[in-house]
Amino acid sequence: MKSIHDQIWESALRIIEVRINSTFEMRQKLLKKFPDEEGEIIRVIDEMERVQLLSDRRFAEEFVHHLIQKPIGRMKIMIETRRKGLDEDLVDQILENENWSEKESLKKALEEKQRTLNEKDERKRKMKLINFLRNRGFKDSVIYGCLKE
Repeated sequence: MKSIHDQIWESALRIIEVRINSTFEMRQKLLKKFPDEEGEIIRVIDEMERVQLLSDRRFAEEFVHHLIQKPIGRMKIMIETRRKGLDEDLVDQILENENWSEKESLKKALEEKQRTLNEKDERKRKMKLINFLRNRGFKDSVIYGCLKE
């Protein structure tokens, strides 16, 4: 019979086979399966990080790269990465390395929305655009700055 350490290790490997995970996600998934083994789960996660099977930096790079392909704002990126248990400073570094521009992302979102927006009243049209951009995670200062251009 396998030790609890081996069972947790094998479960973690199966999780990684599906897709890369943050340490936070891995911990949550393993705790669901082994709720009384938090100490052993932490040891397995530490061991996986040491042998580089698990890396928040690598996960964050892939996840942020995926997110910035979509026309979304910084707030939305931070919400999504926080859900994955990622450190905000790490995400900022990755955004900087990717040369991501919130303004350029907003312009793409605007182009996308303006093609499908059928509002004739200019005031209503502008409010719909603003609400759309807010829902995409753009700050008001970036929205209004871009709309003035």
